[in-house]
Amino acid sequence: MNKPITVTTSWDDGDPKDLKVAELLAAHGLSGTFYIPLSRDPGLPTLSSSHLRSIALAGFEIGAHTVSHRTLTDLSPREIRHEICESKKSLEQLLGREVSMFCYPRGRYDMTVLREVERAGFEGGRTTQMLSLSLNFPQFEMPTTVQAYPHQDFHYVKNLARHKNLAGLVNYVTHLRRFRTWIDKGRALFDQALRSGGIWHLYGHSWEINELGLWNELDQMLRYVSNRQGVTYAVNSEVQSSRRDPSHSTPRDAQHEDRGRGSCAGQALHGFRRTRLDRKGDLKDP
Repeated sequence: MNKPITVTTSWDDGDPKDLKVAELLAAHGLSGTFYIPLSRDPGLPTLSSSHLRSIALAGFEIGAHTVSHRTLTDLSPREIRHEICESKKSLEQLLGREVSMFCYPRGRYDMTVLREVERAGFEGGRTTQMLSLSLNFPQFEMPTTVQAYPHQDFHYVKNLARHKNLAGLVNYVTHLRRFRTWIDKGRALFDQALRSGGIWHLYGHSWEINELGLWNELDQMLRYVSNRQGVTYAVNSEVQSSRRDPSHSTPRDAQHEDRGRGSCAGQALHGFRRTRLDRKGDLKDP
């Protein structure tokens, strides 16, 4: 192995089962980013403030996942801005540290959403594009490699087609399709990264893993990619900051806007103290 390989993981929706994911990651010496909405659909639980602080203190990253987990492309520009800005500000005030990564609910976004994520002061955004090992990706369109979920073939093909990933489609049809389970695909892609370099990115939803009884499979997958010599283990923001193509950002028409005007970036930085949390995480709930 003579090319750089990075392993990262991310976990969406802020379900209390994220605590079990964090325990598994820690047991295998792996990093992870947890994307947290401030609320979910009525009746669905989310991590408490104290649990969020505990996860952050354990060395994991907390990212934003909107205020209410609504699909952003269904909303008005004003609602989009609120969902993005308020999620960043509220999490920063709670944690006492910057929240630099954003994840699009249900993987849905458009040019308006991308611009608002940048205007809010985020450093990157994670998508649900799968089967990628690329070191080069647009700043606010970080792809993933595999989801902890038993997708059928047509789901992978649909995902690749939606993201116009022709090379990925060819690789899937000629190589990956013969691997029947998500673990087998994940292993094959990790082996490919070991040979050729790249970013191997596992993502999932803890509530889904629990409902489908995938904990043993997840443990097997984490064990397979952990403790490898020469592999860098990082949270999403670290991957973002080291990606090879920093010139890719939001659309050109957005790059000439005043990023501070109408954004929540300045408000967020004034809205919390950059204090170092002690090991007990004894900030008071807002």
